[in-house]
Amino acid sequence: MKKLLWVITGAGYKMRAIFNTISRLKEELGLKITTALTRAGHEVARLYGVLDKLRDLSPGRYYEEIFVDDPLRPISRLPGRVMMGSYDAIAIAPATANSVAKMVVGIADTIATQVFSMGEKARTPIIIMPSDGSEIVEAEFPCFVDAELCRACDECWPEKACPSKAIFRTDDGRAHIDLLVCRGCGDCAPLCPYEAISCWRKKLIRCRDIDLANVEELRKREGVFVVLDEQELYSVLRRALMK
Repeated sequence: MKKLLWVITGAGYKMRAIFNTISRLKEELGLKITTALTRAGHEVARLYGVLDKLRDLSPGRYYEEIFVDDPLRPISRLPGRVMMGSYDAIAIAPATANSVAKMVVGIADTIATQVFSMGEKARTPIIIMPSDGSEIVEAEFPCFVDAELCRACDECWPEKACPSKAIFRTDDGRAHIDLLVCRGCGDCAPLCPYEAISCWRKKLIRCRDIDLANVEELRKREGVFVVLDEQELYSVLRRALMK
């Protein structure tokens, strides 16, 4: 059975689409998937509604665990596995500009950059989907309340229905979402009659030249494959896993 290591860093870029792509590959190829998250990746996965679904991909059996970076309790087992060449492919997706920069210069101080370093040494195919991979990218934002649209209703249906109790009121009665609690289910948005809640709103942003240059440096590395969208992620990962 083929084994894939999926690493999530702290970027929301196409997070939900990436999850669907990895899920599709698991179903089609019968993969064993280990999921690893940086500390920021853990928070972002929660905000985008992915964290609670990870057990479907990595139910906890051998090579199907979920690892979360913890600097107070360093994880040596996972980088050791990678260095031994235990995985058929590694996907780091999404990869923040910060993580990409560290990979380029050889810094290995997070679970993502350690995996990258050990994967290169083991000659394991590494597929990276950077959050800042082209001049213009489409960012997607987690759920939030537009204070100008909120009418401070006596009964707030999103507040009542939120399974995480993440929606609260301020003194003026307006609703807000506590991003430290929200789990990204998105159930709240359709319940507001005034459309004051938005989930997954998109915005085009311009990437910095330094981040684009770092991505180009990664493209030059042997065994490293840079992809820019979920379709390319699917095709390159499938090809690597079918070898």
